[in-house]
Amino acid sequence: MRMMLHFVSEEPLDLPINYQDLLIGFIYRNISDEAYRRFLHEEGYAYRGRTYKHFAFSRLDGRRKVDLERKRIVFFPPFRLLVTSPLNAFLESFAKSMLLSDELRIGRYPVHLISFEAQPEPAEMPDAVRIRMLSPLVIYSTLTNPNGVKYTYYYRPDHEQFSRKVGENLKRRYFSLHEEDPELAASPFLIRPIRVTPRDKVVTRFHGTIIEGWMGEYELRGDPRLLHWAYHTCLGGKGSQGFGVFELI
Repeated sequence: MRMMLHFVSEEPLDLPINYQDLLIGFIYRNISDEAYRRFLHEEGYAYRGRTYKHFAFSRLDGRRKVDLERKRIVFFPPFRLLVTSPLNAFLESFAKSMLLSDELRIGRYPVHLISFEAQPEPAEMPDAVRIRMLSPLVIYSTLTNPNGVKYTYYYRPDHEQFSRKVGENLKRRYFSLHEEDPELAASPFLIRPIRVTPRDKVVTRFHGTIIEGWMGEYELRGDPRLLHWAYHTCLGGKGSQGFGVFELI
């Protein structure tokens, strides 16, 4: 399910350009079930040696002003945030906290929830959709230099391996909560850039690490079960760090 949260604040939010860490903290603080919060933060759902959180969120959406000199971004109320997950335990705990909490904060700023709604489900997910990214799509591999030093390689949307890597990532995340299906695992998947320009490249610093991702519009083709899963989680990696959320066009 996808939840749109609408907020106001008494003053504008003056945040660092790379503010997704503040949103991560906001989400974890507002998972009311302490044991589940600890499990999600410290463990997650495992599949073939990798772990997944199975929630994601968009950027803040609202009137804003970017101050490049100070490397800050100011959001003027009201503003909104999309949080998405296929996990009932996560959604129930998070919604409960949203409704009952007397004090919500994004960073040092108190914010007030004025409304939230579950976004309508697609009547039936087709096997081909057009999407627009709401937060950057990130897909990468960890490679090793000839001298033995490991490094992270981020794929551009025009890279020949981009579509295959996004599809493999999506299937791994799906099978971390579903029984493996060899036919689904072997099913074709395609993501193709439709309207993506160099200006859609987004470089983010997260905990000292540089992350490269891409906004823009894309075509997705694949099994409707996988596309539905992507819609309620994300595309690519690092969804729980604020990447890969999209809307249907």
